[in-house]
Amino acid sequence: PTTTSTMKTSALLSAAFVASASAFAPAKAVSRSSALNGVPLANGAMEFDRVCREWRCKYTGDKATSESLEEISKVVDEYLPEIKGICDGVKVNRLVCGGCLDFKLMITVPLDSFGAWEEGGHEPESAFLEKLKAIEGVSQVETQTITNVEI
Repeated sequence: PTTTSTMKTSALLSAAFVASASAFAPAKAVSRSSALNGVPLANGAMEFDRVCREWRCKYTGDKATSESLEEISKVVDEYLPEIKGICDGVKVNRLVCGGCLDFKLMITVPLDSFGAWEEGGHEPESAFLEKLKAIEGVSQVETQTITNVEI
């Protein structure tokens, strides 16, 4: 091959590579999501605009046939209307892990509603947790407050 032929081949290969590589490049710069009126964390690298209160415990048995998990479900059904009435914008998520036997109920409220709910003892938390503790096979009844933001 001649020098001119080699140069043309190299130019064509380079052009083909650049064209195909651009298919993997983002169409525009990607920016991280931010919350409206959020509270900054991590030197401004993160922020949150909601707060989650997690109620959790361990249950016994296989998740498909667990009697303790069935009883937990009845307590959730009993308190769910009250929980959903905590404030406007409340979100409730139920998590069940069959591997580590975790049950979690996560109640997430807007940041501006959390203070009043916290001052009121996160009601109906105490009654809900007492009912969980009374279920045979339930252990490690705990709570945790966690910041939250959709990204």
